Amino acid sequence: MLRVQGGEVESFSTLVERYRRPLLRLAASRLGRDDWAEEAVQETFLAAFRSRDTFDPHRSFRTWLWTILLNQCRAIGARYGRSDQVATWSDNAAETSIDDAVLCGRPSPLGELLARERSHLLEQLLAQLSPAQADALRLRFFGGLKFQEIADTMGCSLLTAKNRVKWGLLRLADLAKADASNQAGTGWDAHPDMPTGELE
Repeated sequence: MLRVQGGEVESFSTLVERYRRPLLRLAASRLGRDDWAEEAVQETFLAAFRSRDTFDPHRSFRTWLWTILLNQCRAIGARYGRSDQVATWSDNAAETSIDDAVLCGRPSPLGELLARERSHLLEQLLAQLSPAQADALRLRFFGGLKFQEIADTMGCSLLTAKNRVKWGLLRLADLAKADASNQAGTGWDAHPDMPTGELE
């Protein structure tokens, strides 16, 4: 970004290549539609490029970029009147699926179908959380942000960011257990896409 600010505008393409996929993953999860997610990411990069001279190099670039993305997601959601319901899969849902980080090589048709089904279920569970908890989890597990970066991106304290992730995970676990009970006899013994990990 410093090179971009210094006039090497072609270097911005490196940032696009590096961040496009995780940005798409979060935007698709938040907006529920791949076409809206693509628009949000394009608007995010456009806004970042236009505002390149205002970027403070003493701040985290990732925090700055993710903040722009969340603002673009809010704007697009308001523009199109996104409902609280998670949208159905699109033809390229696997591209922005959480399973991208898990599936290795070329998945079989059955593997791809199962991945889409698991990812769809995860989105349904996230939709039942408060927006703040869901966004904190998306930033943590889709964006790979640290807790301080989540706090900076969401404009909250570090403790609040940690609590949003903690209570969001606990709520997801409760929802997944309830869903597993409802799916008894269908082969869903547990939700394989539940985010896990230490809270630091």
